[in-house]
Amino acid sequence: MHLQDLRTRSFQLPKLRHALSPFEMKCNPFHKAAETHACAKFDSYNLYTDEKLEKYLSHDIAQLGAWVYPETPTQVHLEECIALMFWLLAYDDMADESGHKKSVEGIQCGGDLSLQVLADPHGPVPKFKFARMLQDIVRTLNTTGKAGCCTRFTKAFETYLQATVRQTTHRADAHTPSVEDFIKLRRGAGGVRLTYAMELDIPDEIHDDAKIQSIVDAAVDIICWTNDICSFNKEQSHGDSQNLVYCAFVERNCSLQEAVDFVADMVFTRVDQFLLSREEVARSFDLPDVAKFLEGLEYGISGYLHWSYNTERYFSTPVSDEQVIRLYQRKEDPDPLSVEHVEHFSESTAVEHVEH
Repeated sequence: MHLQDLRTRSFQLPKLRHALSPFEMKCNPFHKAAETHACAKFDSYNLYTDEKLEKYLSHDIAQLGAWVYPETPTQVHLEECIALMFWLLAYDDMADESGHKKSVEGIQCGGDLSLQVLADPHGPVPKFKFARMLQDIVRTLNTTGKAGCCTRFTKAFETYLQATVRQTTHRADAHTPSVEDFIKLRRGAGGVRLTYAMELDIPDEIHDDAKIQSIVDAAVDIICWTNDICSFNKEQSHGDSQNLVYCAFVERNCSLQEAVDFVADMVFTRVDQFLLSREEVARSFDLPDVAKFLEGLEYGISGYLHWSYNTERYFSTPVSDEQVIRLYQRKEDPDPLSVEHVEHFSESTAVEHVEH
């Protein structure tokens, strides 16, 4: 089956907001000031032409950061989190929608250049603009974060970059993973672990405990799966089949609505598992840092969905549970970009992304 096999032009959103209602929602008081500074800084990297930049900033990514991180101690900490979210979503666009989406060599090259920055953040300023922005983020993190936090961040970033290459390989090979395989891949490719890695301040022996890792997996799954439902329309319009809804559609040989509902049922089950795990972790680790970490996971779950329902990145207007979503028209694929395009993203070159 292929995306062209979709025999419907719409689907109904599940009751995702209702399912996530147990999780608290709040906004960081530094939001507006941090947004102004973070947007100006992002603009300075010249990743987009003026028109594309305006479109990208209209996605309210700074607002996402304010919802996911409502309790940062300072404005600078929030700006750092927003900068990472800017990077992740822009890099995802490059990997998912531009001419790189089927260029394994191009994405591998971009990943290698980014890994060089992680290994030596104080090395020469790279030509590749994504690596240059990442270099600034890592330098700031190394200054403001603790050693354990920085080590976890680096490991999580390596996992994210490797998973992005694997997804690109699947696109190039027109391969649709099984639901089980895609869930494992999505945990790395979603980039969500990175946002939590920045805030961890607990000992390695606690962080690596099976109970902690289990609840982190649950949170990441909830965020990634709800995101795949919300982003499906945007991604199918670009011919991108690397989405859990599409994997379910192929594996189960079902209708689009049945695939959406299947993924939603997985989300509902995962929410119940998270709530049970939260109580177990709280009993096992009666520590202030662990309590704060659990609270942060909940803010992430609620913040990502609230943003997804309201951002122009996925929907032309804010949406609500059980709303019918009309599918976008399919866009033509851009020409593949070469490794040389990645290596020479210079000051005079801005990334042109497909819109929606």
